[in-house]
Amino acid sequence: MRVITRQLSKEILLSSGFVLIALVALFAFFDLVGQLDDLADGRTIMQAFTLTAFTLPARIYEVMPLAALLASVYTMSRWAATSEFTCLRVAGMSPVTLALSLLLPGIILVGITYAFGEFIAPAASRYAAEVKSISNNQTTLTARGYSSGVWVRDVTAGDGGLEIDRYINVKYLNATDSSETGGWRLFEFDKQGRIRVFIESDSAHYEAGQGWLLKNVVRYDYPLFDARDNTPLDSRIVMTKADEFLLQSSLGPDTLSVMTVKPDTMSMRDLDRYVSHLKKNNQQSEHYEVAFWNKAFYPLATLVMIALSMPFAYMNARSGGLAIKMFVGVMIGIVFYALNNLFSYLGVLNTWSPIVVSLVPTVSMLVLATVAMILVERR
Repeated sequence: MRVITRQLSKEILLSSGFVLIALVALFAFFDLVGQLDDLADGRTIMQAFTLTAFTLPARIYEVMPLAALLASVYTMSRWAATSEFTCLRVAGMSPVTLALSLLLPGIILVGITYAFGEFIAPAASRYAAEVKSISNNQTTLTARGYSSGVWVRDVTAGDGGLEIDRYINVKYLNATDSSETGGWRLFEFDKQGRIRVFIESDSAHYEAGQGWLLKNVVRYDYPLFDARDNTPLDSRIVMTKADEFLLQSSLGPDTLSVMTVKPDTMSMRDLDRYVSHLKKNNQQSEHYEVAFWNKAFYPLATLVMIALSMPFAYMNARSGGLAIKMFVGVMIGIVFYALNNLFSYLGVLNTWSPIVVSLVPTVSMLVLATVAMILVERR
């Protein structure tokens, strides 16, 4: 059993490495072609190669399940073609024993997938954003490409414990330091939805434990309303200017920094923190919750893909050559990615349970593997 597990693990891991290199190289080629199209905008060839290199961790994370599937199908089919599995079955090897032998390479690949998705790919995406801003001769990042910047709701406690409802617009984030921002606009409303305060600021720096220090501030205070008859107590709008203004807020640099990357490239820790912020401020968080649970369950798909290769070990040469089996493996991989994307969109549109939505593609592939294994065993 140990010898079989060791040999299977060695061949599957080695084959996964080769398939992974081939798939990532293919995606990297197309990414590089896309980057080279921007050379006319002042980007250098070195910057194009650097940006392409920073996309590789995300590509590795994305294609790891497919690489594991193709590598396992290749290994299972080759062992079946050389009658090695026939000998093992005669010696008493059951499907359960085979599944246990495949568990070790599966766990290793799951760990690698998790490491890329949680640590390496998110960091690389942020560095890519920095390099891209530098290549465009900018020192700032516009939140997710929107020219108006990022809009964030900030519900915080004011004087006397009263709740303050604010909407903050930050146009620019520093490419290398999320505590440095620019182009602030703040709208503060009362409980009836009437604007109370409007603040504009050229820039803001986050002071740890205190809040945001706004620079070159222009503040507009709107009239208060009489609670009895709902009439304004004053008709004037008071404007004040200040060089600096300390804004106490529950909004921190970490929350703003996630605005420069897509949810799919964020780590689970960042997603969890941002989901908590959205829920605290009574905002919709379904899209980010689905992304969080996709991150949690996606690495397990690698293990399920290896399980999908088990039926190929029980197929003889009359069931088709290696090329046909590899083609079937590619089709299974495409179906998995299609299901993953489909249910992610459906989950957000229909407000389905994020956990269920994230589990459906992986569980579907596991059911397919079980059914295929039963059918092959009955032949």
